[in-house]
Amino acid sequence: MTAAARNGELETRRQWGLWLIAVAAALALAAGLFKIQQLPSAQSIASADGRLTAGSSQALALYNLRAAPVMSYQGAAGAGVTVRASTARLASATRKKLFMFGAQLPNVRGAPVEWRARPSASGRISVLIGNQRQSSDAGMMLSVGGGVPAVKIRAVQTVLTAQFVVADPAAETGVDPELRFGDHALTDPALAAMRVEIEIPPGETMTMEFDSPQALSESRLVPGELSDSQEGGGGLGIGRAEVGQPAASNSYPRLVSVSEALCASRAGRLLFTRDAPTPDDCRLGKDRTRDTLAAKGIAVEPQAVALTLAGSGFVMNDGRSGRGGLGPALIANPLIAAGMAVLACAIAWPLWRLWKGRGR
Repeated sequence: MTAAARNGELETRRQWGLWLIAVAAALALAAGLFKIQQLPSAQSIASADGRLTAGSSQALALYNLRAAPVMSYQGAAGAGVTVRASTARLASATRKKLFMFGAQLPNVRGAPVEWRARPSASGRISVLIGNQRQSSDAGMMLSVGGGVPAVKIRAVQTVLTAQFVVADPAAETGVDPELRFGDHALTDPALAAMRVEIEIPPGETMTMEFDSPQALSESRLVPGELSDSQEGGGGLGIGRAEVGQPAASNSYPRLVSVSEALCASRAGRLLFTRDAPTPDDCRLGKDRTRDTLAAKGIAVEPQAVALTLAGSGFVMNDGRSGRGGLGPALIANPLIAAGMAVLACAIAWPLWRLWKGRGR
């Protein structure tokens, strides 16, 4: 075999080697991109995916809330509210003030509580709900009152607090609030100028009943504090939100089945070893400015309660997690993106060599 023939054979082998490298890299890149798109991925929450609604037989559960205010209500002018708790404790500051007014309250840790008031035409009632424990299994459940404009708030593995106040206590035409603790009723006029606070233990429920659907629509019921709902406000940071069928157990409230759920996470995060996120995957940020999922609004109707959320996270329906876009997944996973870039270079380099005709 002549030298020219040997060189031609070597050149052909080099060209085939370059083609094999390019084809193998292309197949690996295609397989990698296909696999990435099949993995559960956190995504930006669109308006349609970010609205969870619990019907009359369901509950809306919110977990991993900060130890801070979690819900605020400011009633419409002249609108009355009745608040009932299945079992609650009077906060120590409230109990001390009531004793100062001469109230003879039973010395018990907890009892049924009822607070009702109807302010004057210019007065307003404010209610602030707070959470005392942050954990992946702690939070609250929201459900409707069943035929009347009301919302039920149930403590889940935490103690919730509720503060009530009449914002126009000096109105002469206002009706004095009434407070019932166990069998004891108090209608002292001093209640009109007093902030009453109760504590709702784990598993217990507080119900807020409103005058009418119109009075509720003209009021403000928001996640977090009222200032959070203003334009530019961050809303209430949430680790996980679920809609499903509540269990009958009073001691350990939970959802026995979940139809829809959102799990807070940065957009593009992938799950490699499981089909759906666990509660530990649903995290708040280190501070409020770093929360990835936040509740922006609450809507209560006689037959449903709905929560509007924004941000990013895993979107789940009937236990199946949705898939996000390829671009966010590569941005959120730099090692995978680097691997894809290496494969792309492994395709481009031999093709460039072949195009240049150098082959060596």
